[in-house]
Amino acid sequence: MRISYRRWELKDVESIRQLLHDTWLDTYAEFIPCDDILEYLEGYYNEDVLRSFFADQNIVGFVAEVDGAVAGYEKTFFDRKENKLYVQQLYVLPRYQGSGLGKQLMAFAADHAQTYDLDCVWLGVMVNNTAALLWYQNMGYQIIEKTPFKLGKTMVDHYIGYVPVSEIFQLCEKKY
Repeated sequence: MRISYRRWELKDVESIRQLLHDTWLDTYAEFIPCDDILEYLEGYYNEDVLRSFFADQNIVGFVAEVDGAVAGYEKTFFDRKENKLYVQQLYVLPRYQGSGLGKQLMAFAADHAQTYDLDCVWLGVMVNNTAALLWYQNMGYQIIEKTPFKLGKTMVDHYIGYVPVSEIFQLCEKKY
């Protein structure tokens, strides 16, 4: 298995769209109806929307590839008003979870945060996504607030918090 990491490119849009579809259904279908998941993906992460991210200078994405195919994806957003870097999306295909791809993508985010002289990376995670929540907490995730998040017709609770850059780097070898 050959693993590589890089910044995303426009040619990755279809692979990212498919990865989002697969990971969202695998992760969220336990507590969100599939119709709501699919409606949300089509509205907020269709191909045109994903392509538009490349025009926003505050958005940077990264991909993890396994044997040349996109297996993980991360989208970061630098909020200039708040002076915070958010990991807005971090997804790894189910068959590659636990292989370290997510940690390395978080290392990209931490490295990117340092370009803005920031010492933490902010993110949100759905309360019911217990596996991801535990994974982030093992990385040092500090929850600041719990807010509602509407996905289709379904309302779910969502934690907002941060992970210190130093803790991300302690857990991750830089492989890029």
